Amino acid sequence: MKHWMNTDFPSTNVEATVQEVLNQMRKYRTDYCVTVDEEGKFTGFVYKNSIANADLESKVEDYVVFPDFFTYEDSYIEEAALTFRESHERCLAVVDLDMKVKGVITLTEVLEAFVAITAMDEPGVRVLLMLQDKPGELKRVLDVFALNNINVLAVNTIKRDGSRSVSIKLDAHEPKQIERLLKEHGIQFLKIAKEEGF
Repeated sequence: MKHWMNTDFPSTNVEATVQEVLNQMRKYRTDYCVTVDEEGKFTGFVYKNSIANADLESKVEDYVVFPDFFTYEDSYIEEAALTFRESHERCLAVVDLDMKVKGVITLTEVLEAFVAITAMDEPGVRVLLMLQDKPGELKRVLDVFALNNINVLAVNTIKRDGSRSVSIKLDAHEPKQIERLLKEHGIQFLKIAKEEGF
């Protein structure tokens, strides 16, 4: 999580006024603000819609909501994605073992991670295959690339009806070369496409 979390986020002491919290939200252009206690420990979130009609000089602590979900800085980004799917939260606090806030993660960071994990941002050739879901099937394909000095940028798999749909991004520029190589080794593929990256 350390690599993906946003460390520049709206945060304030739980003793702050509504006006101070609204200023933080305005500064960061968000509809939430993380709150912490005097030791910097996570106490929850304040949301704009909950303080919209509050007295500007009132303490924000009455509007703080401690979420059912947050994440630790040593968690995996995939865990955050699952948490978002299950919780429908719009933002997760990232804390250390002492509950001190280290950052936040939103769906934007999850999508950035997805782009990087799948190597969508790098130019290359993507190969889509359907393999049997058993040991050695993927190795057989990767060995072909390794023996031909073709670097693998990303590998992603999805289980489908007892098989594995596999997406492999290669550091290559000629789809036809990859197609010939796979055919020579009797490896069936669903699609081969060049990707420009960005």
